[in-house]
Amino acid sequence: MNVVVAPLSRLFALVFTLLFSLVACAEDGQFKAGQHYQVLPQAVPQKDDSRIEVTEMFWYGCGHCYHFEPTLNRWKEKMPEDVALLKIPAIWQPLMEVHARMYYVADTMGVLDRLHAPIFNAINNQRKMFAVKEGRNWNPDLKAIEELFNAHGADGAKAAKLMNSFTINSRVKQGMANQRAYQLSGTPEVVVAGKYRISTSLPGFKGKSNGQELMLQVADYLIAKERAERS
Repeated sequence: MNVVVAPLSRLFALVFTLLFSLVACAEDGQFKAGQHYQVLPQAVPQKDDSRIEVTEMFWYGCGHCYHFEPTLNRWKEKMPEDVALLKIPAIWQPLMEVHARMYYVADTMGVLDRLHAPIFNAINNQRKMFAVKEGRNWNPDLKAIEELFNAHGADGAKAAKLMNSFTINSRVKQGMANQRAYQLSGTPEVVVAGKYRISTSLPGFKGKSNGQELMLQVADYLIAKERAERS
């Protein structure tokens, strides 16, 4: 009897150890709230509840955002039909507001697909600010903005006129309201379903060389989580 019991005990111990290791590995591979994403205290309503919205918060003058753009575009090409990618330009100082207005103008005019990359390129590679500093403020350089839009087949005069219009003012205010609700801490950051904020400043990204790719892996995880909760 003693000869049988001892091996069985060791067998049970071995099985328990293996099961514990498998569970630990599974947990280690799962993205965690507070580590890889933040659960917002209050969900921000989506524009279209029939899809899962992924919102990128960015700034044209942010080098990290500029380098994130190709990665995000590749991810977008494989995006499922029930997912929508939105963008909101971040604003926490006057120069950023000028650039945000350029984004909203291009979007309002229906030429964002033609202007988005050129604006990024002009600011990051050609060091054009499209703004003139007056005291502590940055005001739009309407001539430079008009020239850029004209160069890419858009109505530059219309773009310059729209920069300080009621329509663009309203979109700037709404964007800033969403920015506060999303608790933006830097750029680029990603929000999924108006509920989860992903940032490379979170502890789970510390020491990771592929932080931007990891952001989108976390986004995929949260998309699947939201899809499962809706079903």
